[in-house]
Amino acid sequence: MPTDAAIGGLFGDTPADRAMDRVAPMPVTDDVQALASRVQEGVRLGTSSWAYPGWRGLVYAPRAPVAALASDGLAAYAASPLFGTVGLDRAFYASPSREEYASLARLVPASFRFTVKAEQRCTRPDLAADGTTFGNATAHRTGAVNPHFLDAAFAWERVVEPALDGLGDRMGPTVFQFPHLDLTAHGRLGGVDALLARLGAFLGELRHRAGGDPQWLPAVELRNREVLQPAHVRAYVDALGAGAAVHSYLQHPTVASPAAQERALAEAGAPARLARAVVVRWMLLAATTYDEASAAFEPFDRLRAPDPATRTEVVDLVAGRGPGRPGFVVCNNKAEGCAALSVRAIAEELAARGTG
Repeated sequence: MPTDAAIGGLFGDTPADRAMDRVAPMPVTDDVQALASRVQEGVRLGTSSWAYPGWRGLVYAPRAPVAALASDGLAAYAASPLFGTVGLDRAFYASPSREEYASLARLVPASFRFTVKAEQRCTRPDLAADGTTFGNATAHRTGAVNPHFLDAAFAWERVVEPALDGLGDRMGPTVFQFPHLDLTAHGRLGGVDALLARLGAFLGELRHRAGGDPQWLPAVELRNREVLQPAHVRAYVDALGAGAAVHSYLQHPTVASPAAQERALAEAGAPARLARAVVVRWMLLAATTYDEASAAFEPFDRLRAPDPATRTEVVDLVAGRGPGRPGFVVCNNKAEGCAALSVRAIAEELAARGTG
């Protein structure tokens, strides 16, 4: 006897179908379908979130209701064969419940994987004056101690387990994004190597709790350049290894370029081609801030600052990841002006190199 989900699919009444009745996708053209088919197998491209009015006529139908994009736009977004992942940025501010994650999973095809940002209570050592962890992700806070910083029990029970349970086989990497930290020897965290030892213990405990779950793929994004310097990069690689975690390659003014990050890891014996997966986040145009980029690029409907050099670095990483290893690339509107078009440009460069 068919399940309710199967019956819904037969009659066009799945949650995704209903969402696309409210927010229609742009029709998939033959050239887009052909381009998607030429991207290397195992590479999933996507954007940071999806609810952007400027994407009407690109991702969504031209008359898609703006007010419904956040609640119903994901199904239309995931209907494009170019989008195989999306950055679930809202989880950084407050972890969704199992039920909320499950509702999102029902809106995307079986091949889709979410790139989940771990809640910032896991990765911010200080609280703001109002007792929250909200604030500028590039700034070091000097308020009260956050008791949940690198607390594996809290991270598992409140952040990881609800995502694993709710998303199921649609869960991709979980990105632990750290702000720029005070890693001076006399700082609260005790210096670079002390922080990395603590990170390794945190990741190792999460690995133990995951018990070999194949959907558990932690990725670490540290916004301190010194972590990848020769004096510390081996300790960083060891910390990742303790948790079977991967480095999240970040394009952002606070860190070295993705290519420089790869060189540092390769010199420590951990290049992208040996990692479980390659995770890349292309976030922000060089020498600018998020506010400046937003003001310059809104409504995010075109490539206003094309950056082919960075695009090639991103492509190099996922194209060279090695056989059987998935690749995830998440683009932000503040990188070139329109993340949806950045994805298309990356797909075109990958396709030009062959499916491999």
